[in-house]
Amino acid sequence: MNSSDDSVFESGPKPVKLLLILVAITVGLSLLYAVQHFLGGPIRLAVVSEILDLVLSPGGSLVAAGANDGTVRLFDIQNDWAMTTLSGHSAPVISVALDREGSTLVSVGRDGEIRLWDVASGQAQRVLDAGGPVNGAALAADGSVLAAVREDGAVVLFDLASGVMLRSIGPNENTKLAVALSSDGTLVAADDGAGVRIWDVQTGDSVQALTAYCEDETKTTLEECDEAEKDWLGHEQEVTALAFSPDGDVLASGSADTTITFWDPETGEVKWEAGGHWSEVTRLVFSEDGEAMLSGGKDSKVRSWRLPGGKGTAYYEGHLSTVNGVAFGAQPDTILTAGDDGTVRLWETANQKVVHIAWSRSGLQSMWGGVLRNWMLLSGLLGLVALWALWTARPSGHLLLLVLYVLGPVVVLGLPLLEALTYPVSVGVQLQIAWPLIALAAWYGVVAVTAMREPVADYYDAPKGLSLSERLMAGRRTIKMRAGVFTTAVWFLVLVILFSVLRRFNLDIAFMGHFLSFVMQGAGMTVFVSAVSILLAVVLALLGALGRLSKSSIANGISGFYISLIRGTPLLVQVYIWYLGLPRVNIVLQPVTAGILALGVNYGAYMTEIFRAGIQAIGKGQYEAAEALGMSQAQLFRRIVLPQAFRIVIPPIGNQFIAMMKDSSLVSLMSVWELSYRAQKVGRQYFRSLETLLIAAGFYWGLTVVFQSLQGQLERYMARSERR
Repeated sequence: MNSSDDSVFESGPKPVKLLLILVAITVGLSLLYAVQHFLGGPIRLAVVSEILDLVLSPGGSLVAAGANDGTVRLFDIQNDWAMTTLSGHSAPVISVALDREGSTLVSVGRDGEIRLWDVASGQAQRVLDAGGPVNGAALAADGSVLAAVREDGAVVLFDLASGVMLRSIGPNENTKLAVALSSDGTLVAADDGAGVRIWDVQTGDSVQALTAYCEDETKTTLEECDEAEKDWLGHEQEVTALAFSPDGDVLASGSADTTITFWDPETGEVKWEAGGHWSEVTRLVFSEDGEAMLSGGKDSKVRSWRLPGGKGTAYYEGHLSTVNGVAFGAQPDTILTAGDDGTVRLWETANQKVVHIAWSRSGLQSMWGGVLRNWMLLSGLLGLVALWALWTARPSGHLLLLVLYVLGPVVVLGLPLLEALTYPVSVGVQLQIAWPLIALAAWYGVVAVTAMREPVADYYDAPKGLSLSERLMAGRRTIKMRAGVFTTAVWFLVLVILFSVLRRFNLDIAFMGHFLSFVMQGAGMTVFVSAVSILLAVVLALLGALGRLSKSSIANGISGFYISLIRGTPLLVQVYIWYLGLPRVNIVLQPVTAGILALGVNYGAYMTEIFRAGIQAIGKGQYEAAEALGMSQAQLFRRIVLPQAFRIVIPPIGNQFIAMMKDSSLVSLMSVWELSYRAQKVGRQYFRSLETLLIAAGFYWGLTVVFQSLQGQLERYMARSERR
């Protein structure tokens, strides 16, 4: 081939032509899948239907769950959890409720359509309209009144018996997320930003406004309250869940700030406050006797609370994503939960153990459907670019192909595949769920293997039409970049597997996200201590090396003793001596100063031998040449020895600095608020040390990668004279 404009099919080998055919098929199918998916076509990855709310029938025999696909799932508990699907909504069903007899089911769609179903026949008896999209709904315990909060901030109230809209309150610009009705249907509450508003259902008049406040009545803002070291009562962020106690004496509110507040609706004062979720609170439900409450959150957790007092009694962990529905079970020792993972779970409260899981349908988590669709569209469009480049024999097309079909599948398919294989279902069901991803990964593997066959790889090593020397140079760069793609793919694969393995340890991801900023606030102190310590160590090491090389027995003896003493005792002991020993001789150091001195002196001893070796590596002839030129000892050392010695010692010094960054965690023993101290402090407080230490470990690793890269660049810069 004499020109890059010649097509492969005119002169390329057969394996290259086969690759083009495979890529064309892959691109065509990818775009076809993505386009029909966006248009609502039937071919799509099987995913669960997210459950947005649930309710238990008064007799405890039936569970109704509102789903994201616009259906209501009815589970017959007494008949082996047999499922019936009620279809009719054209939007996600965000709320479901049953009347006292359990004969009428109320379902509310996000589009504002309200359906009343006859449970026995499964037929819709009546359809109401809330007048616009809604975000939440509630039914009074006596079944008399239905309330819905619209996206425009209006609270609409219906008389359920007649289906007549009683009134619309608002709209209020701060009311958008949550609504609750008292048991007798006389009061309605809705979120008001970080507060709550309560109205009289019959008159629509405002009854009470619940807002956060400081115990010190002279302080009116959160900042003033903090300065006065007084408790701020109430929420700091928007209210996302509401529930009245059966007797109406307590109104519970959950917030995006992860807290729950128990209010006195009459006085507007806070009775109790509770914290235990690590993300937004999504649902609150009281028990029939009002002595307990359940809460669900975006942290995938369910918590139970004891009243009065609002004290947490148990955690329920197992859901894979947000918990949207909670209910007390028919038996006193059971509860029901449901969430975005598409499951309804029955729990024993005695040991927080799941005794049954019912799925909305078999499939992957819903997010993976969107991920695959977007990936198919992106890979299809980029695949067209790669196909054109391959057709015109450009090496860039081959590299893009490897990125798409080697690196891409690891990133996009790895996590959902490993997640599906850990679902609490039989192996057969796991394979039934995961087989499309397995087949897709296998197809990508065929394309990648074909692309890396020797005739194909050689064909795309370098652009055609270049001279032999230019082709050799270009081929080396291409091979290096290919290796980089595969290396990156291996790294991502190991990370995906490592993440999946760590998930088996029941890591609380929401907890890690909640305290990530707190732990990472110590990163600056870690870097500061490490940087100052390494500078001190370099100075001590240089002086120590000169002492070791000195003809003076005094200097040599001092340096030798320093190295022997420091290298012969543990760093931990030295840290304690600097911090706890010196005060005995009336020398009191600040913790940060003591930590820097301990690390700097310790590493200076080890680096002394590194500097000594670097200086001794300078050839004797260079000393003689410098002396012949009339250089003084100071000039010889500054112009000849030090520049070359530093180039030699940069790699081991870089390794010492990386080691020092990790050893800087020892200053946490002196209560220095660096990374490890913060991680241990919050981890011990909540018995989640593994999670917080993993955050710290991730930062240390990331910092190590950054400094390794900087070290490599510095080495190349210092060695520039050798490449000339």
